[in-house]
Amino acid sequence: MGAIKRQRYERHMSELIEFSSFFVSALIASQDQFLGQKFAEMEGIYAKDYFAAERSQDKPAIIRECFEIRFSRSEVPSYAYSMPVVEYLRGSTKFELRSQRWKLVNRPLADGIVYFTENDLNDFFGDLSEKMIYGGVKNLRKITFPKQLVAVREEIVPYLPPPKTRSTRGYLYIEELLKHPVADGRHRLTWLVLAPYLVNVKNLEENDAVDRIRAFVAAKGETSSMKRFIEYNVKRAKRNGLMPPTLSKLKAEHPDIYSLLPREVVQRYKLVGS
Repeated sequence: MGAIKRQRYERHMSELIEFSSFFVSALIASQDQFLGQKFAEMEGIYAKDYFAAERSQDKPAIIRECFEIRFSRSEVPSYAYSMPVVEYLRGSTKFELRSQRWKLVNRPLADGIVYFTENDLNDFFGDLSEKMIYGGVKNLRKITFPKQLVAVREEIVPYLPPPKTRSTRGYLYIEELLKHPVADGRHRLTWLVLAPYLVNVKNLEENDAVDRIRAFVAAKGETSSMKRFIEYNVKRAKRNGLMPPTLSKLKAEHPDIYSLLPREVVQRYKLVGS
């Protein structure tokens, strides 16, 4: 309730409740995407605050133990910490930090070394924690929800925003595309169009989405590497909530891929692809 701003949560309250309450909260948060994101966001803030209170010399070891990311104390006076750019890219990619702040172009960089102030590192730890916690929360969806918590979950549901309804009008061309396999551009169509459509518009299970895409690409000759590529991008689309482009957006932003669409698809749906 604190995560969705329906109740003021004070730190001292943790002393009054059982340790298991964290897992109860995580299980309930796993049942709704919005609630899961808000829960992870708040836990990330808590993690950042605790990390900020640690001794500066201990922080590189802590972040290494938690996330397997290696920092060093910086010898540059303006910055407290540093790390090789390769290590930075590995960590930010692994945890899918998509904030503009963490894009490499926005980070202090010189001679292959990325630099952090003390506050930068605290915020970095908080964002990494949020990503890790949200990943854990999503994994809880795979287990059977305890019947003892159903009543607690139902008490929270009225406070959640209604799920967004997504119009499928702009994606009609994808259903037609699935009927007309193509030889060129199958990798790009998989990650940009097919995987996001099948898991986040059609709401297929991951295995069913993989089978649909494999049937599409196999018509022109599937390889073992293509199979792994399909599985990876289905999981990626599901994990990140990626949505496919509409036909007009595909034409405007990815003209090279648009040009690969079969004539039947373009002619039939170009008027409804906006």
